[in-house]
Order: sequence, then C-alpha cells, then structure tokens
Amino acid sequence: MTKNSKLSKKLRLDSTRAARTNFFIVVLVMIVTVIYDSGNLITKQSVSERWIAATLLLIVNLIIWYYVKYADKNYKIMYAISALVVAQIIFAGFIIYWERGMAATSTLLLALPIITIGVLRRRTLLLGTAALTAATYALVSVKYFNDFFNEGYRIQLWGNIVFYCSLCFIFAWMIMVLDGLRHDSV
Repeated sequence: MTKNSKLSKKLRLDSTRAARTNFFIVVLVMIVTVIYDSGNLITKQSVSERWIAATLLLIVNLIIWYYVKYADKNYKIMYAISALVVAQIIFAGFIIYWERGMAATSTLLLALPIITIGVLRRRTLLLGTAALTAATYALVSVKYFNDFFNEGYRIQLWGNIVFYCSLCFIFAWMIMVLDGLRHDSV
C-alpha cells in the first residue's frame, strides 16, 4: 500500500466519522427543541424553524456522509467536508439568532465547524473556518441586537463578540497544536 492510498484511506475514514458524528449533533438539537417546547420556553414558530433547519442539516449531512464514503479522490473529500462545515456554520448562525443573539445558549455550536474541518488537517482551512464562524457570530449578534434593541447593553454586545470570536480562534489553534500543524500543510 502506497503512502498516498494510506493517506486517502485515513482521510476517508476520519471524514466519514465526522459526518456520522454530525448525525448525533442534529438529533441532540432536535431533542433539546422538544424539551424547550414541552416547557413552553420557545414559540411554536421557533419550534418549526428549528425543525426545518435541523432537517435541512440532516439532509446535507446524509448526502455528504454518503459522498465521502465513496469518494475516489482526496480533493473530493475535502470539498465535501468543506460543504458540511458551511452547512454547520449556517445552522449555528440561525440557531444563535433564534435564541436571542448574544444571549444565546447554543453559542457552543460555533465550535463544531472548527472541529469538523480539523479532520482535513489543514492549517489554512482551520483558520479560515475560525474566521467564518467568528464573522457569523458577530453578524447574528449585531443583527439581533439591532432588530430587538433594548434587550441588552451595547457594551455587553461588543464584549460577547470579542469573547466568542476569540474562542473560535483559540479552538482552531488548539486543534493545530493537537494535530501538530506548526506550519502550513500542503
């Protein structure tokens, strides 16, 4: 077995595992939605919006999981995982907005795309994903703050943006340390 085929096999295995793990994330969000709904913590419209978003992420994840399982080239796997990461970022952005922006309890969902892109072991992709997740958090927090003014203080908004955006980069850097990505990988 050559080095390239072994690398491709490991990339395929790690990517398949990441996509499979994403199923559990979607199920967990659906369970939490049911719990919040049963306690009347969220509106019926919010329940349907969350179910639609979770179902769409589930469909995207299913397609990518199947595609990665049978992809024949490394770059195809990389594009598929990148598409999953984009879907996760969009999903996290909507959930955070629906949970009142900077007051959201699901802000940790922003770590998932960073962890998922980590399976590709590319420093530039990790930093790019950290930047996209940070920008998404800033966007949805500012949007919610401006849409529903008086639900928080401006200083709280900017403090949360600095804190959570910094955490996105810290997660990426920790993954780089754990993967041994001290320099840009090819």
